[in-house]
Amino acid sequence: MADPAIATPPKKKVPLTTFHNHTGQYLDLGRRTPVTITKHGRPDITLAEASYFERLERIAAGQILSVLDLVAVDAADMTSEHAAIFEAARPTSEEITSDRWNDDPAA
Repeated sequence: MADPAIATPPKKKVPLTTFHNHTGQYLDLGRRTPVTITKHGRPDITLAEASYFERLERIAAGQILSVLDLVAVDAADMTSEHAAIFEAARPTSEEITSDRWNDDPAA
């Protein structure tokens, strides 16, 4: 199950004319989920809650570990259990050559 702290909320798309006619309704909705305003059927502007946008900016600035509350661990400091999980997930040379591998060990 995805972590709710990093889950992407569903986006609502609305034509510019509809947004113009119901501005308050879509501003309120934009506080709960991103709202993309379309122009001629193409995405134009997306309204989003400020904290959501700020998280995206920090991720784009390379601060993804702090945004997701993760800690990077040097391979030498990994537990043997975690090292085994990473080793089991490592693609074979054939998989790398063909640029196709299965990242899901359960499959």
